[in-house]
Amino acid sequence: MTRLILEHMLHLVIVLPIILFSLKDWKIETLKVLLIFSFFYMLNGLLLCLPLEVPSLDIFGGSVNWTGKLFAITGILLFLIFYRKYNLKEYFLTIKQNKTFLKKGIAILLIILTGQIIIAFLFEPKRTLDFNYLNYEFFLPGIHEEIAYRGIMLGLLTKILNEKIKFLNPSILVTALLFGFAHGLFVKNFGIEFDFNYFFMTFSFGIVWGWITLRTGSVLLAIISHNFGNGFRTLIRMI
Repeated sequence: MTRLILEHMLHLVIVLPIILFSLKDWKIETLKVLLIFSFFYMLNGLLLCLPLEVPSLDIFGGSVNWTGKLFAITGILLFLIFYRKYNLKEYFLTIKQNKTFLKKGIAILLIILTGQIIIAFLFEPKRTLDFNYLNYEFFLPGIHEEIAYRGIMLGLLTKILNEKIKFLNPSILVTALLFGFAHGLFVKNFGIEFDFNYFFMTFSFGIVWGWITLRTGSVLLAIISHNFGNGFRTLIRMI
């Protein structure tokens, strides 16, 4: 557990300068929201990895972390219940879309999905057919991770960070970096391991999904894109 805490604290420390540079103001209320954001990031990561650190808590077992996703989603629900400062729409948790951008957003995500399938077919290693793993990839990662990162985290940051610095919204940048670090930057045996390829891939997707979410006003397209991308990429590797 200590390792997990240090790992997620490291992620937050790395993005902290970007956050502080981008703050709209230094009011107490702004700093409170920043603390809530940091707390949620830590909570989400710890709940997700808890069954991996404490195997006795792994309810479902198997080769994929169904239990961790269940714990993390439960944490999201509890957060939304007890932290009532913002409504669901302010976390982009709505099916209502900005129709002026919807067609363009769908087209962009279809291009991304096609690219993912091509990359999986040409470069990613084959694996044995596993319906448990396939169902997991088609269903859970997008729901959990998009609601957490492009929903709650992005929603919180848009309240306290300036809308645009240089060419990129800092709220998108920070959530994309944390998303990349969660997949590629680890503390193991009190040393640091960095998987640049996986970080860069997830960071890039995080930028696109964050941008799409802000433009459509909803996390729905990001969830669909994430689940379909993971699912079809996994399916291609199993065929």
